[in-house]
Amino acid sequence: MTPEPYRASEDTVLLAKALECIDGSYRLAGEIGCGAGFITEVLASMAEEVVSSDIDIEAARETWSRAKQKGFNWKVHVVCCDRLEAIKEGEVFQLTAFNPPYLPDEEGDTATSGGPSGVEAPLSFVESAAKRMARNGLMVLLLSSLSDWLRALEELTIKGFCTSVLCAKSVGLFEDLLVILVMRSAPRSSTRTRDTDPYGKAV
Repeated sequence: MTPEPYRASEDTVLLAKALECIDGSYRLAGEIGCGAGFITEVLASMAEEVVSSDIDIEAARETWSRAKQKGFNWKVHVVCCDRLEAIKEGEVFQLTAFNPPYLPDEEGDTATSGGPSGVEAPLSFVESAAKRMARNGLMVLLLSSLSDWLRALEELTIKGFCTSVLCAKSVGLFEDLLVILVMRSAPRSSTRTRDTDPYGKAV
């Protein structure tokens, strides 16, 4: 049985609000795991064109349907593929966003399980996006404090990326959702690339 496309929930809304706070306009933006198309709609307001992908054909269809209903289908390309693997590698996207599966779970729902430590799936999304990231491009993704998210940021730093926590939201007694900004190039001196997590630890 094919699972339903991932619906907009607290994590999707948090990612959308974080994207709306990012200044700038972009020629081409991308989304991995477009689900029902909520984030695609946000990206369409920020970029001249958007490429949205989902491995689930029903999710791709629903995103395209949303684009047509909302009237922004003229600037959106929806692709059914694994991450962005159907897109040629190179300096393609100025902005890429994704709300990946992020919960630590080895055998859970593929829509929410991010792997044994919760960061394996998010890091695989980053890997695919990075191969198609413009020189001064941005990636914006969501992680959970229940995952080994600090290790994920450390791995990204080792690979030459700058990371910062854009915002965080508590969604229960024991979990925070974290929106992470990832940049390849060194930021301007006025931009912080190191931040603190909700617990006061350095990122």
